[in-house]
Amino acid sequence: MEMELIWDDNKNSINRLKHGLDFVDAYLVLDSPYRLDITVIRNGEKRTQSFAYAFGKLAVLSVVQTVRKEKIRIISFRYASRIETEMYYDWLENDYEDPQ
Repeated sequence: MEMELIWDDNKNSINRLKHGLDFVDAYLVLDSPYRLDITVIRNGEKRTQSFAYAFGKLAVLSVVQTVRKEKIRIISFRYASRIETEMYYDWLENDYEDPQ
């Protein structure tokens, strides 16, 4: 991981209780060579929702990239829904291009 990950500690505590995932492990998704990034706008803010395997399951990570100081702010870390998982598998099968 080239950029530092940052987050709100209270939001991370809530996320751990709700989803059982700690923001400290978000790099597992962000460092994946099989990561699918989708740009979304939430609350008037441009965010990137990243999908990749982590912990032997497909996990989805929503991030806000702050250009200032080159840091990635973690907003949410959860397992992908069934629909998101199907979309990811379709992307892997039909659109993924191996960078090697």
